[in-house]
Amino acid sequence: MTRHNTYALRIRGDRLQASQLFDGDLVIIHRHQHDTQQETATLTINDRQLPLSHLSITRLGVHLCPEDTAVPALFLHNGDIQVLGMVMGVAHHTRQTRHH
Repeated sequence: MTRHNTYALRIRGDRLQASQLFDGDLVIIHRHQHDTQQETATLTINDRQLPLSHLSITRLGVHLCPEDTAVPALFLHNGDIQVLGMVMGVAHHTRQTRHH
C-alpha cells in the first residue's frame, strides 16, 4: 500500500508483542523527516533499516528505544540519523477460528 507519503509495513513474528503489535498486523507509516518528540518511527542507520523505535530528540542528539526489547536502546548524534517516517496507526490482523 503506497499513497503519496503514506505506506504500510506488515509485522512478522512475535518480538513486538510488548507494544501490542502482533504477527500479521499492519503498521501505517507517514513518511516525513521533521523533528519530533516521543514518536514511534521507522529509521535507517548507515543504510540499515532498524525496527520500529520510540524516538526522542534532544539538543544533543536522538534517543532510540526499539519496540523490540531484544534490541538495545541507542543514542545518536543529530547528523548520524535519518528518520523515514512516523507511525500513524495500526490495523490489527484478526484470526478467526472456524468450527466444523
